[in-house]
Amino acid sequence: MTKTTRKIIGKLHLWLGLIVGLVVFIVCITAAIWSFSPEIENATQPYRHVTPQEQPFLSVATLSDIARKQLPVRQLQRFNIRGRNESVKAEFYGEGYYDIVYLNPYTGAVLKVKDERHSFFGTVIRGHYELWMGAIGGQIVKWASLIFLVMMVSGIILWWPRNKAARKQRFSVKYNASPKRMNYDLHNVLGFYASWALLFAILTALVWTFDSLGKAEFWLGSGGKSMPAYPYPLSAKHNNLQAIPHGIDSVYQLQLSHYPAGVYQSYIQLPATDSNAYQVAIYPCNDYYHGNFTWYDQYSLREIPVSFYGQYAQANGGEKLARMNYDIHIGNILGLPGRIAMFFAALIGASLPITGFYIWWGRKRKHKQ
Repeated sequence: MTKTTRKIIGKLHLWLGLIVGLVVFIVCITAAIWSFSPEIENATQPYRHVTPQEQPFLSVATLSDIARKQLPVRQLQRFNIRGRNESVKAEFYGEGYYDIVYLNPYTGAVLKVKDERHSFFGTVIRGHYELWMGAIGGQIVKWASLIFLVMMVSGIILWWPRNKAARKQRFSVKYNASPKRMNYDLHNVLGFYASWALLFAILTALVWTFDSLGKAEFWLGSGGKSMPAYPYPLSAKHNNLQAIPHGIDSVYQLQLSHYPAGVYQSYIQLPATDSNAYQVAIYPCNDYYHGNFTWYDQYSLREIPVSFYGQYAQANGGEKLARMNYDIHIGNILGLPGRIAMFFAALIGASLPITGFYIWWGRKRKHKQ
């Protein structure tokens, strides 16, 4: 690489960092804080747990009636059902709200009514997605993520050692050096190590936010097929038909019967209107991409076949890749070690705008002197 090319890349890296540094800091630090929110919440919120009993859970229909009485003016959207020692979550969400009613699945007792949107971790994740600014903040994060990708690539190029002597200095931080040199090493060395995890986090975020990238990912994974639209099947509504009482329980128990060894968790989506369908989502293990999704007509309980986002075993390579986005994004694709690695990568990512700013500020003061 010529000196001129390296200088141009360095200037690009610098000015892009100054433009989006604050956004990168917020996105990364909120990601690090949120990384272990499930474990922290399980340890600090007793209403998430119940004493296991030798009796079946109450029906979803019964739990629905109890939950709706707690928030009668809001739309009950779905249930999250997990282990026999965990409470059932009835989730109410819509424009500007996200509330959860925690229920004892054996007795129906209301354990907690929680405003999840304004909870600690709910606030943290809104900062991660939208900088607490709504749709405008979401757009800022979207484009800042694209710029951050350019910065990661340019940072690796600038880090790349020019010769064998330089290579020895690129992989370790000199903690006994001057503060200025140590800050330089923290930015370059830690940034290099974290960049490999951050690149996956950024790319998966961009796939969600840019439709063209999502379609390109599916095209590559499926061997050249076009990405279908996410399915929203409808029930066959007739004037003389009424939703079958406890119908959701019938189809939910039918799905559970396919997993005699048990499942990690289930989501049951309730119809928002009289033309929507039931959805039962079964997650056999502690990841999201292996989920199996089934839709049912709310009047006939007939299964509604779908060709996309149905059963995992029937998914093609493009769909499987799309399903993996979230697990890759949070590191869960590699289990706990992956989540720990992504946590440290997010912390380092939050430090890069700070250490980078001090490198620039130090050079600026040097030029003035």
